Amino acid sequence: MVSRKYVGDYRLENVPGRGGKLKTVPVYRGPLFRFKAEKQALRASRQRLLMLTCLASAALLVTMLLRAEMLTRIYVVMPLVLSILPTVLLWMGIYNLFTAGDSVRRDQSDRIHNRFAGWSVVLIVLSVFSLIGQITAYLGSGGLSGLPVTVCTVVLLLCGVFIFRRKNDLLMEEIPPGQ
Repeated sequence: MVSRKYVGDYRLENVPGRGGKLKTVPVYRGPLFRFKAEKQALRASRQRLLMLTCLASAALLVTMLLRAEMLTRIYVVMPLVLSILPTVLLWMGIYNLFTAGDSVRRDQSDRIHNRFAGWSVVLIVLSVFSLIGQITAYLGSGGLSGLPVTVCTVVLLLCGVFIFRRKNDLLMEEIPPGQ
């Protein structure tokens, strides 16, 4: 299934199927893209993004497993629960990044770069909302009993910031026809 944005990159072709019967299939005929970064820089970026995504996932998991009274407040825990979606989608970006070959289709190119750029911003915003809720909880209770939750949330926020800063390492350029 191809989204409407990329439908012009595909052509329908008849190919022989089982038993010699003709079958109509979409074949990609659009431009191909490659990473602008050199091989070594791209490998280092992949490793950094993998490490940051692992760290963000671990911080989120540890936060959810902590037994803290602060996590009983909806305005603290709801942004953290909603952070599961961006984290999973960052993992999908990691998968797309590591399975991308030397040349990728336009939809794959957009998916790789935009997934890290967009979902890291969502992760940052949700972490900030949770931190605001945690500060409110600290002001209301007067104690620092939820400090491990705050530390994990700050780690999650920093991972989101560093992933967002690394998005330009994944920029792609169109491969000229005939190369």
